[in-house]
Amino acid sequence: MLKKIILPILLGSSIASASEVVFYSTQANPLKEADAMRNDVLIDYDGNVKFLPQEAGPFFSRIQAESRTNSVTLGVLGALHGQFPQIQDALDPVDDVLAQLPKVSANTAITKLGKLGTDHQKYIPWMQATYIMAANKKALPYLPKGANINALTYDQLAQWAINLTKATGSPKLGFPAGEKGLMHRFIQGYLYPSFTHSVVTDFRG
Repeated sequence: MLKKIILPILLGSSIASASEVVFYSTQANPLKEADAMRNDVLIDYDGNVKFLPQEAGPFFSRIQAESRTNSVTLGVLGALHGQFPQIQDALDPVDDVLAQLPKVSANTAITKLGKLGTDHQKYIPWMQATYIMAANKKALPYLPKGANINALTYDQLAQWAINLTKATGSPKLGFPAGEKGLMHRFIQGYLYPSFTHSVVTDFRG
């Protein structure tokens, strides 16, 4: 479930006086998440917000078109860190917004990422994805010797999967990885940083 979050990005100061703020986002796109955004996250906002989740292609196209024609209708953008560099020239600095958020430190590494290599805050980090793993109790006896279920290493997880496969005759470890599954997020956000000991800042490609 989505929690209360901060509206992350202002695009075009000309919309500040508009009666309706358009919140355009590549995140919270699935129907249930979009409903939660509208009915749980934004419900207490003192104003009228139109939340429009979108796929990445149309998201970039509209922003670039509005920026080129100087006809800005979008007020707030929500996206992944890796998506903002493509549109950073269309973003207004939000240093003043950051200064009004007492619980957000401008000196933290994750907040500094929002400067996108500039002297100004281009966006404010607004959410962090976390995976939750569930295991059937019947699988617990096959844990590697000495492994702590609440503090598994990736080596122990791999060995656990091997133990289960050998004992049952078929693979038992997995997670949803459909056409729009999150396998890529798991690799990019967990496996790769674990292997390189780096998160975002030291990626080179």
